[in-house]
Amino acid sequence: MQAETKQCQNCKQNFTIEPDDFSFYEKISVPPPTFCPGCRSSRRMTSTNERVLYYRTCDLTGEKILSMYPADAPFPVYHPKEWYGDGWDPYQYGMKYDFSLPFFEQFRKLQKKVPKMSLVRQGQSVNSEYTHRVHDMKNSYMVFRMSKSVDSFYSYIGKNITNCCDCFGVSDCELCYECIDCNQCYKTRFSQESEECVDSMFLYACRNCVNCVGCVNLRNQEYCIFNKRYIKEEYFEKLKELKLNTVAGLAEMEERFSGFRKRFPQRFIMSLKSNNISGNWFTNCQNIKNSFWCLNVKDGKYLYYIFDAEDCMDYFQWGKSAELIYESENCGINSSRLSFCTQCWMGAHNLIYCDSCPGSSYCFGCIGLKKGEYSILNKKYSKEEYEVLLPQIIEHMKQMPYVDKQGIKYGFGENFPDDLSCFAYNETAAIDFYPITKEEALARGYKWKEREKKSYETTIKSLNLPETIMEVNDSVLNEVIECADKDKPYSVGAYRIILDELNFYRRMDLPLPRVCFDVRHKRRLDKRPLLKIIKRNCSQCNIEVETIYTESYAPIIYCEKCYQQEVY
Repeated sequence: MQAETKQCQNCKQNFTIEPDDFSFYEKISVPPPTFCPGCRSSRRMTSTNERVLYYRTCDLTGEKILSMYPADAPFPVYHPKEWYGDGWDPYQYGMKYDFSLPFFEQFRKLQKKVPKMSLVRQGQSVNSEYTHRVHDMKNSYMVFRMSKSVDSFYSYIGKNITNCCDCFGVSDCELCYECIDCNQCYKTRFSQESEECVDSMFLYACRNCVNCVGCVNLRNQEYCIFNKRYIKEEYFEKLKELKLNTVAGLAEMEERFSGFRKRFPQRFIMSLKSNNISGNWFTNCQNIKNSFWCLNVKDGKYLYYIFDAEDCMDYFQWGKSAELIYESENCGINSSRLSFCTQCWMGAHNLIYCDSCPGSSYCFGCIGLKKGEYSILNKKYSKEEYEVLLPQIIEHMKQMPYVDKQGIKYGFGENFPDDLSCFAYNETAAIDFYPITKEEALARGYKWKEREKKSYETTIKSLNLPETIMEVNDSVLNEVIECADKDKPYSVGAYRIILDELNFYRRMDLPLPRVCFDVRHKRRLDKRPLLKIIKRNCSQCNIEVETIYTESYAPIIYCEKCYQQEVY
């Protein structure tokens, strides 16, 4: 089969479906998409609330709970323990399929009736109430999109972290702070795109470095400052002069290092032990195209933040023994053959258009089933009945597609329409990775929710906090601190320091942060290039490469061959 060019229904731009794409669609029995890869990606993200949490009441017990859904959500919301419990039956909401209505209209009716889980937590969760979309957590606070976190705080995306704080996209790390896209690091701070580094600060694209500060592209080095090697004693003397345990010293270093980094060549793709890849941030991956932040993944395309998976396409977040996942998000853990699904895990397989159906199999258009099978719109059928009815529904979806307010058609083969999302655009992952303004969002038919600015009675301004952590006593735990960027639209205005967090700063000799977590998160996002592949020429040999690093982010770009010759 030859490549085919189509025009995206949504953005009206042309996109190409490659022969291997058609082979995958045939394998999972779905037609080719009518949305381009970028629009498919942002659509998956708009159904995913990552970090916006609300206090509300559990509709089953009446207890106060933390939830990704506000109090005025149009469906019941249960605490995870109650949702997984036997106190309710998802089959009681079952609906007979109506061939006079588009499928997505019927799904919307079901969506408004079936209870939703307030937060997503899988595996064990010990003393980790303020976490969401996580798996196996212990003593963690404000950690999101993480698999296995211990004694960690304010971090987003990754796996296997211990005693980490304010990190983004990290895996197998311990005692790390303000690290971005780092792996297997220990006691590393303010660093980015680095691997296997220890007792270091302000690193970029370094590997196996110990006691290094302000360094770029180093391999197997120690006692270096701004890429200059020192003897051990001299290194520690120089380190004292930098005063990196003070607010002023860190701010000066941040500015200096930002310019220093751009003087060095940027590898066009950040990868480790990976082959035949395009996109960025790969570890132990094979045959992965147009994808970002993948670990131990084989044969995939259009993947975002996936680990331990194989043969998947158009997949946002998770993995962990996942196979043949298509146009789905928040799915994983020994799951396979999921198409157009969200929040399906723990052995789920052969699901189509399902939401929150752990351990279920052979279901279509279902919500909240636990270990269900042969069900359509939460109505149970025999295996024989299911196998007769399913092809009829698929054909009906093709003949009677759902049409949204923008005139876009959604038949079988397209994911859930954006107007079925439970969230506003600026509450979801889309605002992080596909940032747009309120006006742009509303023009495209998305919902938008103005962030409530609470009038906190602050007790201290962050600029009046001590310069070093040694000057801070336990009374700071009682303070309501005014965020230095309180007037920014993404700031919550104020924040507090919790005891475990304070102990972390003391252990690491780090000053207290001056802005709230949301501002810190936004600053980390701003340090990363956008997830958009562009074409540039290698600054050394002039060969054309595909990269996400723009000229303003990385003035010097090297192809793999030139980078290997220069750095290794």
